[in-house]
Amino acid sequence: MTTAPPSPRCVIVTGGTGALGRAVVQAFLDAGDAVVAPWIVAAERDALAAAHEDAVAAGRLVLLEADVAEAEAAARVARAAEAVGPVAVLVNGVGGFAGGRPLHEGGADALAPMLRVNLLSAATMSAAVLPGMHARRRGVVLCVASRAALDCPAGLAAYSASKAALLALVSTLQHEGDASGVRACAVVPTTIDTPANRAAMPAADFSRWTPPERIAGVLRWLASDEAASVRGAFVPV
Repeated sequence: MTTAPPSPRCVIVTGGTGALGRAVVQAFLDAGDAVVAPWIVAAERDALAAAHEDAVAAGRLVLLEADVAEAEAAARVARAAEAVGPVAVLVNGVGGFAGGRPLHEGGADALAPMLRVNLLSAATMSAAVLPGMHARRRGVVLCVASRAALDCPAGLAAYSASKAALLALVSTLQHEGDASGVRACAVVPTTIDTPANRAAMPAADFSRWTPPERIAGVLRWLASDEAASVRGAFVPV
């Protein structure tokens, strides 16, 4: 009697169609995982699907239109992922940036949108998958924060506050997961080397920036059994 091969882990990667997200999706697919990637920009979805035609055809990469800051959409993503397999890992990679003005000169206008994209999306998607993780007493929630959450540069009040709130969320999720064995961690990158950042800061020293693949590798490691004792960590990348 032949034994069926073990099913791949199911990993949700929000923001998986973006510059960092594509590297994260690649890292988990390379590790043999099945990936569910919500999307909101059709052109980005098409590019990711084209890059992984075999994985899409095999059902190892599922692309689902959803704004995960909305509870109903996040729940739909969680259901779709559970149909692939028990969700073992959630990477909250959705993020956005706005800044450049002091708070008293209009910087406060960015606070609501920054909180929505950088905090609410992670909290809502986490709330959708955590019941299953706690019930199985196993799972990892990973978030992508920013060094700005700690350095709090002038002109970035809304962005820094939203990323600092994300770190607070990670700490709370770890405390809530201690009894069941569910882990939560965050990566804390400096400037990520993406085409958009290069276009926005053409005079910068790109060699000091962090490539998306490096961050993706750290996320994959944090999701592995090798990192089972790493809990509630903020990992600079």
